[in-house]
Amino acid sequence: PIRGIPIEWGFIGSCTNGRIEDLRAAAAVLKGNRIKSGVNLYIVPGSEAVRERAISEGLDKIFEAAGADFRMPGCSMCLGMNDDIVPPGARCISSSNRNFVGRQGPGSRTHLASPETVAASAICGFIESHVSKAIDNNSHAIFQES
Repeated sequence: PIRGIPIEWGFIGSCTNGRIEDLRAAAAVLKGNRIKSGVNLYIVPGSEAVRERAISEGLDKIFEAAGADFRMPGCSMCLGMNDDIVPPGARCISSSNRNFVGRQGPGSRTHLASPETVAASAICGFIESHVSKAIDNNSHAIFQES
């Protein structure tokens, strides 16, 4: 099982899971919560139209309040483009569609998951499913599916 494996990075977006529905789902998990200290979460809309819609719905404010980095549309961390890479030895939970060795950065590890699971894991600091509830390292309930 991978539940409980520590992560340092989370990635939601790109063309695979960067639709407005995906961003809404992630925002529902992140709203009122903070990303665990030491975890970086990039949220990348799949297009400029999705980005504009997310902003008009206030999702960007939810992401920022949670400590996520709401970025410009594009491939970004999906394939380790530009400076958007996972450092060697670090683990990332990602809503992208591929996780072969080194895709998100040389020497990094990638675990694939839904946008909701990525968001819950970023809050916890370890891989945690969104299905029932996510628990932070202090055993406080932080997200309960309604």
